[in-house]
Amino acid sequence: MSNRLLKLSERIHSEVVDLESVIDRIKEGWQRSKKSGDDYYIDSVALNLHGFYSGLERIFELIASSVDSRRPTEKEWHKDLLYQMV
Repeated sequence: MSNRLLKLSERIHSEVVDLESVIDRIKEGWQRSKKSGDDYYIDSVALNLHGFYSGLERIFELIASSVDSRRPTEKEWHKDLLYQMV
């Protein structure tokens, strides 16, 4: 494996570890919401879901930069990045 791909793999692994922590927070917030009925936990879940998606986007950006040597930069770059990952 080339050094570039090895670095990419390591960075993706680091992001996945972070995503696993976010998933744990989502699950915990959801359970606390169900037990307490407190909407503040739902807010926490929503914020962490956004964090999860952002983490996926970071992984996609790493792949786009390393594999395709380009990342979308236009107005609709989020959508273009998803299409690039297909």
